[in-house]
Amino acid sequence: AFYPPSGVIIDPDTLSTLSERQISNGLAEALKMSMTSDSELFGIFENEDIYGNIDVIIERSVKIKRAVVERDEKESGLRKILNFGHTIAHAIESQNDMRGLYHGECVAIGMIPMCSEPVRERLIPILKKLRLPTGTEIDPDRLINAMRHDKKIAGDEITVIYVSQIGSCEMKTVPFEQFAGEIKEIFR
Repeated sequence: AFYPPSGVIIDPDTLSTLSERQISNGLAEALKMSMTSDSELFGIFENEDIYGNIDVIIERSVKIKRAVVERDEKESGLRKILNFGHTIAHAIESQNDMRGLYHGECVAIGMIPMCSEPVRERLIPILKKLRLPTGTEIDPDRLINAMRHDKKIAGDEITVIYVSQIGSCEMKTVPFEQFAGEIKEIFR
């Protein structure tokens, strides 16, 4: 069932109850939004005090998600951009039995191979600034095997969200074996 909320209440003061790790875990999703949809928001992550701009980051991230969901409530097209980084993240989670790394930490790792080299060179320092992981100890073959069960696979192809330029993204359908080769190359 899909029902839009009557309202959304956000109280940034509740962040004071969380550890820095949990805040960074959540910020991974906001960073994801900036990469696919808002280069200015990415600039805040890249060049400014993240925690000093947390209200702006939350507001802009929520606006992006709202705009995407309003245009594609049932994930038939545009909403798929919210899956950026999640194909690999879900594989990491399945191989970790949901232990050790939080979801946002897995998304952080999962974003790295899903962007161009110039974008990756800008992303990794931000992940380090947020103390988010930039790699995994899981054998790439195990990750690839786990990704074979992803809902975005159709036949021998997989559709992924790819960021070649900050602030925009594209859906790419590629042969799974090509995708697997790229993952092995990055995580070897």
